[in-house]
Amino acid sequence: MPTINTTTLTLTTVNQDTTITVTYNAVFNTLERNLVGMGMSFHSHEDVEGVDGGVGTLITSMPTFVFPVTVGVGSQVIARSVSKTVTRASLQEDPAAGDNDEIRCKIRIHASPVLPPEFTPDVFTPQQILLG
Repeated sequence: MPTINTTTLTLTTVNQDTTITVTYNAVFNTLERNLVGMGMSFHSHEDVEGVDGGVGTLITSMPTFVFPVTVGVGSQVIARSVSKTVTRASLQEDPAAGDNDEIRCKIRIHASPVLPPEFTPDVFTPQQILLG
């Protein structure tokens, strides 16, 4: 399965809205690239989670993206950057007002048609704290 590296999560709040930006590199090896020539495709799953007590709770998901993998030899690195603006209130994952919200993004790549394993292992961005 492809690998994911160089993950970042940025939260930018302006007035009542927060823009969530997730960036990373997806790396496809020669086998995965050649599977594309036989009809396989790879698409993204990026889930923004609130982390309270170490448990991730889904807040929102980014739009699915089909990686433009080409047939070839060697690694192909595809940079991904996706943003979504939500209300600041929707990121309030702690019950008490003024309590900081710990946010992260779970990133996975899905192969279709499915070959074992169906998903890459979960890779998380560094956690960011949004002041309550």
